[in-house]
Amino acid sequence: MDDQSNPPAPAPRFDTAALHGDEIIARSVRFTLAIMGPVVAGLVLGIAPWLIYAMITSILAYGLDPGGSPGLRLRWFAGAALVIIVGAGLGTLFAGHPILIVLGFALAGAIYALVESLSDRAAMAARFLCFTLAVGGLYLPLGRLEVGVTVLAALFGWCVSLAWDLSIGVMRMSSAPDLGEIMHKLRATMRERWIFAGAVAIAVPLAYLTSAGAGLHRPYWAMIAIVIVLRADVLSSGRLIFEMLAGTVLGIACALGYGLVTDQMGLGHWSLLVGMLVAALLRWPAQQVHGALGMAVLTAFIMLLLELVAGSVGQAEADMQARLVDVAVGCAFAMVALGLDRIGRRVF
Repeated sequence: MDDQSNPPAPAPRFDTAALHGDEIIARSVRFTLAIMGPVVAGLVLGIAPWLIYAMITSILAYGLDPGGSPGLRLRWFAGAALVIIVGAGLGTLFAGHPILIVLGFALAGAIYALVESLSDRAAMAARFLCFTLAVGGLYLPLGRLEVGVTVLAALFGWCVSLAWDLSIGVMRMSSAPDLGEIMHKLRATMRERWIFAGAVAIAVPLAYLTSAGAGLHRPYWAMIAIVIVLRADVLSSGRLIFEMLAGTVLGIACALGYGLVTDQMGLGHWSLLVGMLVAALLRWPAQQVHGALGMAVLTAFIMLLLELVAGSVGQAEADMQARLVDVAVGCAFAMVALGLDRIGRRVF
C-alpha cells in the first residue's frame, strides 16, 4: 500500500538565481562570451596581431562593467576603450625612443600606485594603461585598424553585458564607485600614496630594464607582473606574489602539456580553441577555490592563445619560458618597491 504521508520529493530544478547578477556562473559565462568572441573572429578572419587589442579591450571592459542602465554601462565600456587607446597611443609615440619608453613606464607605474587602493576598477584601468603602453611601444603600434578593433571589442562587450541580463530577465544593479568618495580618500592619504608612487616609479622601469638586459623575448611582462601583484599592503603583496608564481608555473605546464598532446593527435587550431574555452569558463570558479588556481587558469588561457597565434607549441615555447622568467623578475622588483616604500615612509 502507498504511504500517502510521505509524498515523493519533487524533481530537482536548476536554480536560475545562480545566473543572476554577479553569481559565479553568471560571471564565468559572461567572461567567456566576452573574451572568446574576438578569438573566434580571429579564427574566421585569420589570426593577425590586431587580435591582441581585441583581447585586452574585452578583458578590461568586462572588468570595468558596473551593471546598471545601458547608458551607464556604455560610458564605462567606452572608458575601457579609451584607456587602451591612450596607453597604446602613448606607447606608439614613444616607440624607438628607449628613454621615453622607460619614463612612460615610470609614469604609468606611478599612476597605478596612486589609485591602487582607491577602487578595484581604477586599479584595473591603471594596470591596463601600463600593459597597453608596452604593447604600443614594443609590440604593435596603434593604427587606425587597432583603434577600430578596440572600439568594436568594447561595443561587443557592452552587447554581451546587456544581452545576458535581458536573457535572464534580471538587470544588475549599478556597482559604479562614487567619485566623491574616491577623491576624499585620495586627499586623506595623499602623502602615503606619493611615497608609494615614487617607489613603484623606480621599480617598474628597473624590472623592464633587467629583463631587456637579459635578452628576454617580452621584457615588458616583468613590468606587468609588478602591477598585478603589488599592493601598498605588504601582506597582500606577499600573498599575490606566491599566487602568481605558483599559478604561472602550473598554468604554463598545463598549456604546454595540452598543446603537445593536441599537436601529436593532429587536432589543429580548434583544439586550442576548446582549451581556451574551458580555461575561460574555469577562471572564476578556480579563483574562488584559491588565487593560485585562478592565476593558473588565466595563464593557461594566455599560453594557449600564444600557441594559437604562433601556430605550434614549439614556436610558442620561447614565449612560455620568457613568461616564467619575467614573472619571477617582476615579483622580485615588487619586493624592491615595497622596500623602497618602507624606506620612504621612514624618511618622510
